[in-house]
Amino acid sequence: MLFRNRLSFFGWVGAMDTRHGVVVITFLAFFMQVVVEATSWWSLAMNPLLIPEAYIIGAQPLCSQLSGLSKGQKKLCQLYQDHMQYIGEGAKTGIRECQYQFRHRRWNCSTVDNSSVFGRVMQIGSREAAFTYAISAAGVVNAVSRACREGELSSCGCSRAARPKDLPRDWLWGGCGDNLNYGYRFSKEFVDAREREKTYEKASTESARLMMNLHNNEAGRR
Repeated sequence: MLFRNRLSFFGWVGAMDTRHGVVVITFLAFFMQVVVEATSWWSLAMNPLLIPEAYIIGAQPLCSQLSGLSKGQKKLCQLYQDHMQYIGEGAKTGIRECQYQFRHRRWNCSTVDNSSVFGRVMQIGSREAAFTYAISAAGVVNAVSRACREGELSSCGCSRAARPKDLPRDWLWGGCGDNLNYGYRFSKEFVDAREREKTYEKASTESARLMMNLHNNEAGRR
């Protein structure tokens, strides 16, 4: 049920974008040219290292071989190596959903064969960039939350959240659910790490873009 809700979020965003031409409620998009990093954690979606065998302790220095990670993200990788596969899966889910939502547009969320993933298009603070940041963050929440439920991660388990008060009486509630609280917290820590490491002058164009990225990450997690 929770996964379907997340997909309905994707659909709602797509409907808003199609009907009004720009998403003005969920995302912030500043139309400005800003030089951003050439690499991104999104590249984990395409990394062949993200296979279960890579997580055997001492098998290989996994985190040092992953491109696109910031200093803080590499530290998190070292602490939570078993999470990296699911971050990659979340990024891949976000890319697929982005490609679906933009399939009839001039830019269809196409990827390039390098660690920037989307190429130069992400250097522009556009609604497409805003959507991409949000959908990728949402993908990580989904993947990590589900991995907790399935017992794939050592630091979390399934959700035992109480039945929501507004849930219809004829809906069943119980069992082991996706651990959305953990997925949200870990996504926030990992995905936002790159932005929070940056230091720019207040009111600068770069600072505005940083805040835009953080806002869109949070919009996706919600």
